[in-house]
Amino acid sequence: MNSSSFAQMNVTPLLTMQELGLDRRATAEEAGNGFALISEAQIVRWVQFPAGVLFFTLVPGDPESGGLYILDRKTGVFYWLNFDDQKWGGYSLEDYSSLVRQHKLTALAQRPRLLERRCRVSEPA
Repeated sequence: MNSSSFAQMNVTPLLTMQELGLDRRATAEEAGNGFALISEAQIVRWVQFPAGVLFFTLVPGDPESGGLYILDRKTGVFYWLNFDDQKWGGYSLEDYSSLVRQHKLTALAQRPRLLERRCRVSEPA
């Protein structure tokens, strides 16, 4: 990923802890395991804070398949973070590190309620 690029971040609510069969009070490890199971990927990085958790997943055997997600612990919502960068959601560990810095993703994981304002809203038909 070109470190000089600064692609726009898109935020999409993806699923809830309840949809994973978990209580909102589940640990970050329990949430990560449930999310990994349903996404058929492995959690390869995570950073947890009292309010949220930043997860980075990879499909086994595909180092360019990474996805970034933030769990809002208060609401139990997992948000998918995607970027207008023509990578179509397939990020490497190097990309992950760049995106975390460029978009201050750990700050968003500390205050995940800010993600609601950034969510993509579908246009009315």
